[in-house]
Amino acid sequence: MKCKKLASIALSTVLAASMLAGCGSSAGTQTGGDTTATTESKTETKTETTATESTSTEAAAGGAAAEVNHDSTYTVDFYDVAANFQGVQSGWYGKIVKDKFNMDLNIIAPQVSGDGAALYQTRCAAGALGDLIILDNADAQECVESGLIHDLTDVIANYPNLMRYEDQIKQFNSMMGDGTRIYAIPLEMNNNGPTAYKQLHVYSYPRIGWDMYNEVGAPDLKNLDDLLNCLSDIQKAHPTNDKGDPAYAISLWKDWDSQYMECVAQLTKWYGQEVNGSVMIGTDNSIAPLTDKAGAYYKMLNFFYKANKMGLVDPDSATQDWNMMVSKMQDKRVYLYWYSWQYGFWNTPAKGEEGTNYIEIPVADTNLYQASDTYYGDGRVLCVGSQVSDENFARLMEFLDWYASPEGVQIQHGGTEGLIYTVENGKYKLTEDGINRFSAEVAVPEDQGGGNWNDGNNQINQWIVASCDVNPDTNEPYGTDMWSTTIEMNQTKTTKEWTEKFGAADDVEYLLNNKMMTVVPSINIALAIDSTDISLIRKQCGDIIKDASWRMVFAKDDADFDAQWDAMTSQLDGLGWADLVAFDTEKYAPMIEARKAAQ
Repeated sequence: MKCKKLASIALSTVLAASMLAGCGSSAGTQTGGDTTATTESKTETKTETTATESTSTEAAAGGAAAEVNHDSTYTVDFYDVAANFQGVQSGWYGKIVKDKFNMDLNIIAPQVSGDGAALYQTRCAAGALGDLIILDNADAQECVESGLIHDLTDVIANYPNLMRYEDQIKQFNSMMGDGTRIYAIPLEMNNNGPTAYKQLHVYSYPRIGWDMYNEVGAPDLKNLDDLLNCLSDIQKAHPTNDKGDPAYAISLWKDWDSQYMECVAQLTKWYGQEVNGSVMIGTDNSIAPLTDKAGAYYKMLNFFYKANKMGLVDPDSATQDWNMMVSKMQDKRVYLYWYSWQYGFWNTPAKGEEGTNYIEIPVADTNLYQASDTYYGDGRVLCVGSQVSDENFARLMEFLDWYASPEGVQIQHGGTEGLIYTVENGKYKLTEDGINRFSAEVAVPEDQGGGNWNDGNNQINQWIVASCDVNPDTNEPYGTDMWSTTIEMNQTKTTKEWTEKFGAADDVEYLLNNKMMTVVPSINIALAIDSTDISLIRKQCGDIIKDASWRMVFAKDDADFDAQWDAMTSQLDGLGWADLVAFDTEKYAPMIEARKAAQ
């Protein structure tokens, strides 16, 4: 295919540039820091439209951005594969965008639409996917070839905040189209350098409340069976939360599922493999089918099955969505976390002093697959639709430049000054509301949009600049968890006792010292696009994998679990699974080669 050829041609450029990625929207915090998980907005806040004068952005390298007139309200159709919300952005973030740009962001979210694939195909066929578009790399490449994406080449130099990431943008776009034009802006970029890993916590790992872990004897965990036994003891001691609501060790949700059960796929990282399409890529640069019975997908699916057999899985798991999960975490009805950013739904310095914060608990036989920081982007891009008028194109570019500006990025990752943080002696410091903004109901003043802070949070749910990038106004990262004031605030009873027991400052240090983690260069390149036949096979196989995976979690016994696995693999074989695995193995080969060169 054309894209395969382009990926191959671009590989020499990739190797020369060491195109590493990985910072991610996963920066966790014990004080309610950045999170990719936004909850559905429940409060519709009406904001008065204010006509503002025409503005323009100064050029970075000669010339100026097109003059923009804000007199009329522009409702931006924003097609967004990252969004967990569909509708018009409201609340405090909606008000900021409305006041600055006289824009309403109408978010179109395939993830919550019911049939994302059908929505994508329908909108592509209509020739207007969106005014602004967030897509995975491969889909963006396809849309460029289909003429759905606006060419940014002749104007992007006029936007100084975007040009702070000129190297990353140009490197990525060298692999799109004919390699000479700019179509897409990679997401989650930073300027810390292509090999850095500066997060305070690993992305996916077992996390348990420190008080409950100690209550059951603070056992050393050798393997997953030990983890399940520890969780079982906790659940027996605490079958309900303090309010009397049922609580479970493990709670799952299915609205994030794509080609597989997402909750399983994220946990494969604990044992050295990351799921990519139909294959798993290992820390040793190996590629294996997802259906490899010796692989991590089977292992972690079996982990959930064993947990359910022990009565540890929330019976709502098969029917609830992420928003229901958020409320349960905020009410301490879930005893195992695995994403670093889940801390934000419970942890605070006060709870840390009480010893009730969640914290990483090492499992001795793990070999964590941890991606490096996303210098060149995270595998998704932001584009402008080709169908927009010249006037609207100028308005969208103005918005995107602000979205990448220190002001826009600080608002994204740190919220609003006064309500969420204060500035003391040049240092940003979280307020009490800032600490609690993800774990409690934080009311927003009416003049700032009203409603609940979390409901009004940025529903785009993806950003141009990662939280680990350094804010030039403070010389500290944008992410609130990495502010010096927050780090100091988080030195609590929980962290001190954890350090005393495990002999390390944090989980990153512990896992590296004990050779339980491999930091993997995360390569951000445009890979092969599915052909029509492969796309059909992928969809059919994905449906089988998701359905079978969920049924296997609730299998009646070991024999039923294995029989369902075997039936699943047999069905997949009949649908062209071998061809899909061969396609994905070839697809990810350039990434593996680039990773080897970078290691």
